[in-house]
Amino acid sequence: MHCITHCRFAIVAERIRMIDQIIPCSAFSGSNRRSGNVIRATTLLVAGLVSMWAASASRADIFVTTSGDEIEAELLEDLPEAYRLRTRLGIVDLEKDRVTKIIAKRSPWAMYEQRRKKCASTADAHFKLAQWCDRHDLGTEARDELERVIQLDPNHAAAREKLGYVRDDKGRWKKPGSARAPSEQERRERRQAAEEDRLVRKLVTSWFVKIKALHKGRLGGAGGTHQADLFKDGREQILAIRDPLAIPALAGVLSTGQVETRLLMVESLSRFPEDEATMNLLVASLLDPAATVRSSAAAALRPRDDDRVVHRLVNALYSDEEAMIRHAAVALGVLKAGSAVEDLINVLSKETRQKVSVARPVFLDGVRCEFGGIIRYHSGTRLLRYQPATIGCLGPGTLIGTIQTVETQTLMVHRTEVQEALIAITGQNFGFDASAWRNWLAGQKGP
Repeated sequence: MHCITHCRFAIVAERIRMIDQIIPCSAFSGSNRRSGNVIRATTLLVAGLVSMWAASASRADIFVTTSGDEIEAELLEDLPEAYRLRTRLGIVDLEKDRVTKIIAKRSPWAMYEQRRKKCASTADAHFKLAQWCDRHDLGTEARDELERVIQLDPNHAAAREKLGYVRDDKGRWKKPGSARAPSEQERRERRQAAEEDRLVRKLVTSWFVKIKALHKGRLGGAGGTHQADLFKDGREQILAIRDPLAIPALAGVLSTGQVETRLLMVESLSRFPEDEATMNLLVASLLDPAATVRSSAAAALRPRDDDRVVHRLVNALYSDEEAMIRHAAVALGVLKAGSAVEDLINVLSKETRQKVSVARPVFLDGVRCEFGGIIRYHSGTRLLRYQPATIGCLGPGTLIGTIQTVETQTLMVHRTEVQEALIAITGQNFGFDASAWRNWLAGQKGP
């Protein structure tokens, strides 16, 4: 599958490349499915806000974020905690504390209007303007210009071909297999889906505002210290939240706090049966920097008895990152995953002489496909269509890409965490003797 979103930042493209190598999107299963391309586009849109053009007819500002990204968009609304922006791919809310400055800039639409007014009424002039629109990602305007070219010169071959025309046996231009126009019912459903999407974005944003306020005022904030009484009150308020639309904020905000706050995140997510909560707990069990949080997240996954979780953890055993393999083994031990015994034996030890590098591919595309599908939630009297925007527990400071330290040596790596997982699952202990483990496993399978 190919990602359908153009990515301005090479590091995001590299992340997707590594993701696909380890857990392809086609590997996911479950009831909440959707095209992998669309999911990847949605993930990049919300998590990275990559390579977007503003949909304004007059001006597009550049919003510079704390991570150095530049987002070109039209400011629609100045909310208390966020900027509501119109981009070519839709409307998004960008938290104000992620914006370092706003640079005013003319939009390509304004430049197009200026060029259009000066364009000569000839087919060649409008074709050149259509090419300019293509270079500036103005698809609708480019099509309008190509239609104008055909009006001025019905036999303009280049314009016809770009619009999808082909010649029939008699040399006449025809459009092949044009899709039928949507019915009124389909248009109604699309309008309803768009309205639901807007309402979902609004509700999710409101939860971010509320939980960020709790985080800052009660839980000590990101990197701060907390007071026991305030933390207790904040914890009670967090655990009282039952709206599934709060899951993105619970994961996204609380994952930036200290260990106590991240443990609260795990406890809160464990009370939601939804796949989005499972997704965040799974990723926390692998990637949280604290062993206590990782083990707590794994323990929260055990009552779910979800084979997909085991499947993803087994995939992580074959990661290029040593820490990822060990963390996955610990989680599988906590889950008592008997189906993972053979894979654990395979990664029990490793001998190698080579250039050894510590590399961290963050292979989360498959996880996102598995647990981030569309479902519907009740909000009051309304039934809303909802899809998680991103994996919330991965904050903006999460390491993405590859960092390497290289040296050549002979290594025999014995993974204690893998051994302990095998002991926890099987009740046996053959140390690091992979042959003994395999013989035991063969005996369990019978003749």
